[in-house]
Amino acid sequence: MEERFERQARNESLLRTVNEQIAALGEGAGWADPAHQFSFTCECGMLEGCGGRVLMTLAEYEFVHSERDRFAVLPGHQTDDIECVVKQHERYVVVDKRDAYEHLVE
Repeated sequence: MEERFERQARNESLLRTVNEQIAALGEGAGWADPAHQFSFTCECGMLEGCGGRVLMTLAEYEFVHSERDRFAVLPGHQTDDIECVVKQHERYVVVDKRDAYEHLVE
């Protein structure tokens, strides 16, 4: 079971890398107004794959990732064993890695 949670935490970190590229493209384009919602990949890291999309503005995305161990996932995609919910929106949930798993997402 522990190995599964470690793999999931690493998958979440990889998905964050993908989303950082999406955010960088959005910021670099300069065409989007601040209220524009971009389609980011759900960072739940589900081992069987998720494919879900999280709609966030660039400011929301930057807020979520201002902490290195926080991720944006679709509602219901959090894994209580390795993370806790720190903020809920109707479009997404912000989760924070529990201390035992923080090192896996650095």
